[in-house]
Amino acid sequence: MDTVKYEIFLKVLECRNFSKAAEELGYTQSAVSHSVSNLEKSFGFKLLNRENNNISLTRAGIDILPYIRNIVDAQNALDFSLASYHDPGTGTLCIATIPSLAIHYFPKLLSAFKEQYPQIHIVVIDGNYEEIEEMLAGGRVDFGITSITPSLPFKTIEFFREDLCAILSCKHPLARKETVSLRDLETDSFIMPGEGPNHQVGQLIQKYHLNYNIVYSVSDDNLTVSMVAQNLGVSILPEMSFKDYLNLPITSRKIAEEPFRDLGIIYNDINSVSPISKTFIKFTQNYFLAHRKDGQT
Repeated sequence: MDTVKYEIFLKVLECRNFSKAAEELGYTQSAVSHSVSNLEKSFGFKLLNRENNNISLTRAGIDILPYIRNIVDAQNALDFSLASYHDPGTGTLCIATIPSLAIHYFPKLLSAFKEQYPQIHIVVIDGNYEEIEEMLAGGRVDFGITSITPSLPFKTIEFFREDLCAILSCKHPLARKETVSLRDLETDSFIMPGEGPNHQVGQLIQKYHLNYNIVYSVSDDNLTVSMVAQNLGVSILPEMSFKDYLNLPITSRKIAEEPFRDLGIIYNDINSVSPISKTFIKFTQNYFLAHRKDGQT
């Protein structure tokens, strides 16, 4: 779509002067004036009042202005998106991830990525497992970096595996044990992580037929840790979720059954993934592979 005439009109309105607008756009004043006049003729009414070099919108101009801005913005967005398909070094990425990954891994990952691809704009949205899956299914994000399970209706790429641990108040009787079993946790109030029934803790309950007394269901791991510190119950969390809170009166114990979660990327059919997304996925694969070899994950 040719939006030059709209861009000229907006520049004249911004500058409130034909001469200044022409100078900033690199056109002659007559060309700018002619463009605005032709635009008004095509609409069939005046858009601008011109009185002694004082430019103002007519009533019709006020009504039409939002639509002209929308046309120009939409064209710019389209051009930006198209550029990302021709050049995977430009464009916008929208990524959904869980808070623990966002806090512990994303700053370094994004810093390394931006060094190689400084022109890519990245939007990061955090959420729990189910929210990320809903965002991906609804097309709101390009892909998710989250926990992956065989039941997910998406393509997946695993990055690394992380142990799940029992989280207890330091005053809890089980804190005297070096290792606890999943069955040990049946004796107390249980704080269910807000991850949905199809992920790790929910699957453990189903697999081992556990009879947990689920008193609380909490969507935020930080709140779960705080509640455990207040001795409101016990919980099961991945190491990444609580390692920054060991200053609180909590302790963690390895679980005899050795449960874990796999972390990686979830995405739709690779044929529907944009070149810029493929670039980030490949970069992230290599990033975690290198850090896994260095023992940093």
